[in-house]
Amino acid sequence: MISVKELKRKICVLGDWGVGKTSLIRKFVLDQFDDSYLATFGTKSTKKRIIFKKDDSNMVDLTLIIWDVMGQQEFKKIQTLAYAGTQAAFIVCDITRKETLYDTAMWQLDLYNITQEIPIIVLANKADLKNEAEITEDDLKEVTEGLHAPCFFTSAKTGENVEKAFLELSKKMLQQVLVCT
Repeated sequence: MISVKELKRKICVLGDWGVGKTSLIRKFVLDQFDDSYLATFGTKSTKKRIIFKKDDSNMVDLTLIIWDVMGQQEFKKIQTLAYAGTQAAFIVCDITRKETLYDTAMWQLDLYNITQEIPIIVLANKADLKNEAEITEDDLKEVTEGLHAPCFFTSAKTGENVEKAFLELSKKMLQQVLVCT
C-alpha cells in the first residue's frame, strides 16, 4: 500500500525590483516567459503541486504557495507582513546589476527578523545575458557563503536551472518536515 503525505508550504520570492522574481515564478508554474516588465505591487501568490517519491511505498504531495513580494524598498511594512508563515525563500539578484547581489544580505536579514532561520537559496537571474553580466561566479560564491545559502545562476527566459532551484528548495523544506515526523 502506498502512503501519501499531503503538505502545503509557503515560500517567498524576494529581491530588488526588476530582478525577475515574477518571471521566475511564471516560468516554473506555467512554463511561460514574457519580456515585458510588470511591477508587482504588494504581493501575489501562486500555487504549484509537486509529487516526491520517498521510496516504493511513501510519497509526498507538496503544494507550494509561492508569494511574489514586491521589491521596492519604500514598502518595507508590506514586505515584512508577507514574510509571516514563510517556510523557505528565494532571494533573487540580477546578474546585470551588481548592487542587487549586495542587497541579498539585507533581504535575508529582513526575512530572518520575522521567520528566524529558514531554508533560502540565492538565484542569480538573467543568466542568458552573460555579455552584460556584472556578477561573476566568484562574486556570487563570496556573498552566498556569507549568507550560508546555496545559489544557482538562472534564466526565466531560457528556463536554465529554474525547475532545479524550486525542486532543491522544496527538498530542503521536506528534509526539515520529515525529520520531525
